[in-house]
Amino acid sequence: MRDLFFLTCGRLKSPAAALASKPTLANALATTFMSITVAVVVRENGDLALVDAGFSSPVCADPTGTLGALRALTLGVDLAAQDSIARQLRALGLDPARVKTIVATHLHLDHVGGAADFPNAEVVCSDRELRALFRMPRDAGYRVDDFAREGRLHVVDLGGAPMLGFPRSRDLFADGELVLLDAHGHTPGNVAVAVRGADRTFVHIGDAVYQSWEFSAATPGPSPIARLTAQDREALARTYGAIRACAADGCRPVIVPSHDLEVFRALPHAPRAAATTNAAATGA
Repeated sequence: MRDLFFLTCGRLKSPAAALASKPTLANALATTFMSITVAVVVRENGDLALVDAGFSSPVCADPTGTLGALRALTLGVDLAAQDSIARQLRALGLDPARVKTIVATHLHLDHVGGAADFPNAEVVCSDRELRALFRMPRDAGYRVDDFAREGRLHVVDLGGAPMLGFPRSRDLFADGELVLLDAHGHTPGNVAVAVRGADRTFVHIGDAVYQSWEFSAATPGPSPIARLTAQDREALARTYGAIRACAADGCRPVIVPSHDLEVFRALPHAPRAAATTNAAATGA
């Protein structure tokens, strides 16, 4: 791996009480902003791999017109045209045509809709998630049109050994760079993705939790919104245990939920070369 950084495809808005361990009148009236976190991996040959892809460019430019007023309101989208991952990559000097792989933590539209902007990429998902895609109703968060193209999907079976506290795994490139981990519960095929960076391992856990406090031993979740959206609450509880074991692993991985804005803010947001150039320009 040559580089690793993280972007967010705009933000989502939610009543703070929906993400709180103890809903109160104060947080019922407040708003919490959530990231839509995408991991960007620059491979040694210059190709790019993404973990999730956010919303597509048309959705970012016109959420209400593309999603419909009700869905846009329900999702709480806070988007602008410049928020699409493809546009952000161009701004960083990276060609979206070099995106060859998109690993979907799951196939909900806020995670994989952006695949439409990367015609050279295959979308990797678990076999369980593909079955869920065709079994769930359209209003369950799936929108096939975002990535329905012949040969687009690369479906994998997580039949490998336990890893980082998770019960099953799949090493995508057989080199330890991107490893899919069984983290189902939010959806039937939700996966976490371990990404081996230069100095740390990051584990993008998708929507296995919405906020980091949910998997803590002190105040375990789920949050109200996680409870509402989980397809399998018993499996979700087991996944919380796996995440706790992962966080305690000797390699001390960084746990990255898709929608925890505070976690996102602490991550690297540009390629190392770009970050060095920006720091020099600002005198940092």
